[in-house]
Amino acid sequence: MVAAQTYATPLTESSLKSFVSSSSFPDWKARVEAVGGCARPVKLFGRLREVDTKTGLVLSREDRSVWVRCGTRREAACPACSARYEADAYHLVRAGLSGDEEKGVPVSVATRPTAFVTLTAPSFGPVHNRPGNRPCVCGAWHLEADTRLGSPVDPATYDYEAAVLWNNHASALWADFTRRLRRALAHAGGLTVREASEVVCLSYAKVAEYQRRGRVHFHAAVRLDGPGGCSAEPPAWATAEVLADAVRVAAVATEVDAERADASPLALRWGTQLDIQAIDTGSADASTSGPAQVAAGKVAAYIAKYATKSTGATNGIDQQVTLADIDALEATAHAKTMMRTALQLADVPHLADLRLDRWAHMLGYRGHFLTKSRAFSTTFAELRARRAAWVLAKNLLDNGLPDVVIDAEWQVIGFGYRTAEEHTIAAAIAQRHQANRARAVAQASATIGTVVSK
Repeated sequence: MVAAQTYATPLTESSLKSFVSSSSFPDWKARVEAVGGCARPVKLFGRLREVDTKTGLVLSREDRSVWVRCGTRREAACPACSARYEADAYHLVRAGLSGDEEKGVPVSVATRPTAFVTLTAPSFGPVHNRPGNRPCVCGAWHLEADTRLGSPVDPATYDYEAAVLWNNHASALWADFTRRLRRALAHAGGLTVREASEVVCLSYAKVAEYQRRGRVHFHAAVRLDGPGGCSAEPPAWATAEVLADAVRVAAVATEVDAERADASPLALRWGTQLDIQAIDTGSADASTSGPAQVAAGKVAAYIAKYATKSTGATNGIDQQVTLADIDALEATAHAKTMMRTALQLADVPHLADLRLDRWAHMLGYRGHFLTKSRAFSTTFAELRARRAAWVLAKNLLDNGLPDVVIDAEWQVIGFGYRTAEEHTIAAAIAQRHQANRARAVAQASATIGTVVSK
């Protein structure tokens, strides 16, 4: 949910009715509809010129105020914009797994060696969990809703300092992992790293997800291409089995050096839990070896879903915090201790460059949630450009205008909503847009299912 906002006057039934019946409501509502119920739209004012691209004739000049989406990926900040980000992320990842010629990704990528890899954090002390057919180490059988899950069995002996520093260096661990993975692939091919880079390219899309214990772990779709990326085939020796073996070697070897508060060395590594699954890309030629497989669509949906999430242990807190803020936060005691630890480490001179004060609300993690290699697929910028071009073309077609270019200079004049009434109705509009989108997706799936069954 979007964080609660405070307005000058409280929301009442009469104030809501008065706003809906006002003369300004239809124009306001049209603007909110245009941004899909964005929780904090950006309000712009600009001077526009429409110019005929064939003749150079200026068709119109006008001053206009418009609203645009805030564009955040965070569901806790704006459900409407995060839903669009999730949809874009899904198509980006799905194209990299199954191919999409319209997005510039050949369908031949579906036949490439590909794996869904999960890399986790090590243990910094026993935590309450549900280990399967045995009780937790504390002796209890925890239910799924038990708030103790993920928290330390003994907080006094839990290594909070190392846990926060591990989160903070998680992106460096991923970078070291990919370097070692390229090295392992070169070794498998009997080549040097430089020689291997000329015949095989490592492509990936990954997402960071928080575990209940407050540690991030990474899920990644990893693909082997030929030189230059998705447009070329990898060498024959670069098989799915070679990729899986190289992942295991690289995961075990990964290590990043850090320092504790007392300046003693701290070696950071991945946890022992490593999962590698083959991905069913839908291609008849794709490798189907291995006991575990996951559909490309599910991988894309999983990565896209967690790209919009914040820390689960902190109830969607998305802003910087201070020590004075922490007690009042809606977060677990475990998460609050991690935040305090991050803020305390931020005051240590030789750790100042880690900027842990900026990332305490993220339990120390400072990396991006969704990242990909350049060659894996299309880009968010390309997807957005295509959507903008489609909207412009549709508008020109609907209005019977010639080919035009719109020249504009914009300045920001405001953000978000002014009153509780505006915020409430905008949230309702966002929910309706999302419900309509979900209904359309369900209907499309049902239609595809019917066609396939026939």
